[in-house]
Amino acid sequence: MKDFMESLLDNIMDYQQAYYGSVCRLLTDGTVDNCIIRFNKRKTSSPNLDPLVRKVFHTKEILQNEEGQVICPIINSKTDEVEACFVLLIPKNGSILDDNALSQVRAIAEMALSQASLEMEEVSTTIHQKGDFEEDDITYKPFFTDTVGLCAIVEPHTCDFLFLNKTWERILGYSIEELKSYPFMNWLHVDDINDSLAVFQEVYEGKAVKSFINRYRTKWGEYKYFEWDITRNIDNGLIYCIGKDITKQHENHEKLFFQSTILRGVQDSVLVIDLEGKVSFVNDSVIQLTGYPRNYLLGRSLNVILKGLDKSNSFSISAEDVLKNDNTIELQIQNKNDEFIWVEVRTSILSDVYGDSIGFLGIIKDITPRKEYEETLMKRNEALSKANKELDNFVYRVSHDLRAPITSALGLIELSMDASLEQVKEYLELQQRSLMKLDSFIHDILNYSRNNRMELRPVKINIKELLHSTVDQYRFINQYIETTVNINIEVQNELYCDESRLSVILNNIISNAFKFTSRILKPTINIKALVEPSDLILTIEDNGIGIKNEHIEKIFDMFYRATDMNNGSGLGLYIVQEAVKKLGGDITVDSVINEGTTFQIVIPNLWSIFPTGIMVSKEKATN
Repeated sequence: MKDFMESLLDNIMDYQQAYYGSVCRLLTDGTVDNCIIRFNKRKTSSPNLDPLVRKVFHTKEILQNEEGQVICPIINSKTDEVEACFVLLIPKNGSILDDNALSQVRAIAEMALSQASLEMEEVSTTIHQKGDFEEDDITYKPFFTDTVGLCAIVEPHTCDFLFLNKTWERILGYSIEELKSYPFMNWLHVDDINDSLAVFQEVYEGKAVKSFINRYRTKWGEYKYFEWDITRNIDNGLIYCIGKDITKQHENHEKLFFQSTILRGVQDSVLVIDLEGKVSFVNDSVIQLTGYPRNYLLGRSLNVILKGLDKSNSFSISAEDVLKNDNTIELQIQNKNDEFIWVEVRTSILSDVYGDSIGFLGIIKDITPRKEYEETLMKRNEALSKANKELDNFVYRVSHDLRAPITSALGLIELSMDASLEQVKEYLELQQRSLMKLDSFIHDILNYSRNNRMELRPVKINIKELLHSTVDQYRFINQYIETTVNINIEVQNELYCDESRLSVILNNIISNAFKFTSRILKPTINIKALVEPSDLILTIEDNGIGIKNEHIEKIFDMFYRATDMNNGSGLGLYIVQEAVKKLGGDITVDSVINEGTTFQIVIPNLWSIFPTGIMVSKEKATN
């Protein structure tokens, strides 16, 4: 009974092009007890039919409202009570309800419900005894004739068609007379004959078969896919078949299978997400990209892949941000190992054969190499912009600072032409001072150029000798004679470093310490050097005039002078910082105004990373 009702429901839904259909059993008070429910492929929710159910229970008439809701009662002829009902939801602007067809279905269902009337039993017996079949004896012929589904009755011994509805002619192109001229096997695809006969035998032995698929040849040489529900009438022994043309659906399935086979071989990561945002398909590239196994990803929310923070924009990304038609977004995701990966996600809507949305297709492309290159390029552009800015500033300041001493010297020479001997001597001293300043400035420029252009040339260095030789340059200068210099050296390991750059660093820092302590009482400079296996740590402390807080962050800028007491080029500390960077080190400064300044420099000791054949002498390093 259940299988029979399902077949009737499927056919009347196809015939009426219904969105929704059900067969519901009703209790004696009109309450719905149990239902067989069907949906077509359109997104449709179950309608609220309670008011119509209650009404049809009492009226026993087929009812329809303006919403396209239809209820057809099924009455038990013995009790004259409504024991079940057919429920349909048809398009409001679609086809008009065929009351005649629905009435025929109702009649068929009522006959089945009452276990067949006496008249039907007599007809069945007559048919069985005659071994013949008259189409006019079918009380439900109008419905079978008009339905869009395939209806057939087959004689089990000869396999001949006894009855076919008009749908056969429309789909296959042959006339019903032509089709009846041969057993049904004649029209099958050769590969489907054996399976179809095996199913036919099962039905003949009393088994009801649902959803069996085979192929029938059309008049134009093509093949159509039919899906069948087949059963045998125990009373007359005939085989009843109700089918539908699923060629389009089958082609779609083949297409989807073909597409999924292609998607599995695509190098980009491809996944399918349903309308609820859950992953329903992933190819192998998704597994490789995320590190998650296929079984973990399938059925989970897309957020499992998009977890983490888009660090470029500092906001969280969710599935809702991604699942849009023709959407492209770049973001960082975290893989199973919590590593951030730059990806480009492109999504588009997937639709079924009716044009309804069924999900989203997502293509994820790993763009980490591109993003890393873009970041490198951005840093290079920033460095180039900085270099161009510094070059402009450098050219302007150098041209000014080079011309100033020369202009001063030329002016003094012109004054000397008409001056007395005493005046000439004074002018010469002033020229000497200007030229010494020019020489110092040119020396700073050369140090700046060497630091930028020279490669690292690490050699073994005696830090004690280097410090003492640097300090000794200033011991005999008149204004520095009173300065006390304390040197404390602790050597735990051999020191390898670029001696040229290290000398520039020490010269500039120590010379500044002498300059800014020379004008105070009891000037003192404390120098500490610690050589560790990993680092050289230098601390140079003075009790000079100090540096104001507003100048601390700027003293390493090119041409910056924190005080008017310094007549230097303004390149010294800039060169120191650049040299420290070249050596991979770090420099910090701490200063209190009128109390002193402390520089701390940490430079990596390169002894452990350079080969044994490294140059160890100053002579080789110079060459």
